[in-house]
Amino acid sequence: MPTKDKMKICCIGDLCADVILPYGKVKSHLKKLKSGNVDYSEVRFQYGGTCGNTCAVLGKLGAHPYFVTDLCTDPIGQYLKQCMEEEGADMSLSKETPGKTNMICIAVIDENNERIIFPWLPPGSDYPKFSRDNLSGIPEEEPMLVFTGGMVMNNDPDSMNAVCEKIERLHENGSTVVFDLNVRAETYGMNDERRAAYKRMIDASDIVIGSGPEEFNAITGEADMERSVRQLSEQGHKIIARDGREPVIVAAGDVWEKIPTEAVFVLQTIGAGDTFNGAFLHALNEGLDLTASVRFANEVAAHMISTQGHLSVPEDCDKRIERLKQNV
Repeated sequence: MPTKDKMKICCIGDLCADVILPYGKVKSHLKKLKSGNVDYSEVRFQYGGTCGNTCAVLGKLGAHPYFVTDLCTDPIGQYLKQCMEEEGADMSLSKETPGKTNMICIAVIDENNERIIFPWLPPGSDYPKFSRDNLSGIPEEEPMLVFTGGMVMNNDPDSMNAVCEKIERLHENGSTVVFDLNVRAETYGMNDERRAAYKRMIDASDIVIGSGPEEFNAITGEADMERSVRQLSEQGHKIIARDGREPVIVAAGDVWEKIPTEAVFVLQTIGAGDTFNGAFLHALNEGLDLTASVRFANEVAAHMISTQGHLSVPEDCDKRIERLKQNV
């Protein structure tokens, strides 16, 4: 676990473009046509991806993370790289894939601000893929705080194996590995190869983060999320289990604690889990323990979902970290 001596943070994973379709707002506006005062809605185009968003939040918090992704050379790929650098990410370890077009995620937002995501592969595009070559720039000698997520589990055996091998070596050499399950079984399925890759990644991780029974139960085969969390915890893993507005479960050895989320008016949900990830990693690297890091992550995620703008973080994060340190 990180101590008061900060580690360099390295994020390994997906970076894509998000197209946000405000379907629910449009339906609401149509109902108000007769009133003569109708608001307007816009389609948004922004950087995205679990790892991309997590890395951007870390950058906003001043952590200056490395970001290793399958970098495309098309105009969208170059735009996404520029966005990451503007947010404070170091892209120097990401190798470009010539001729490859970036994938796009289409997020349809309903009347309750919930979203359904449709990955779209334009001509010439593919899911982010990794190889020993495009992961070779990641240093293994000096321990780091390493983050990756389930979007690297893309059903390509060679890509999944390359990431698992790299994570296993980093872990063996003293790096602290945090893995977000991000199963997305409805998109990627869960075949034997993907399940085996998940087992390897979980076994090489110090901390596993997941969201809801649909993720944890897909991994364990249990029908109840708490039983899934206990099963993974009993295998020696430190587990952070989110479930929407429900308290976040922290399970680690003898620790079993539920950390309440903050009650806020929700304006948006896209990137909420990724904001939690970035804030959690930052707090952990600042020396907070698991539960205090989750409290900080809950605060930052609550700010993000109740604030306009893309992945907004509070201005007083340093003070919040210090307050939590004093409380501990």
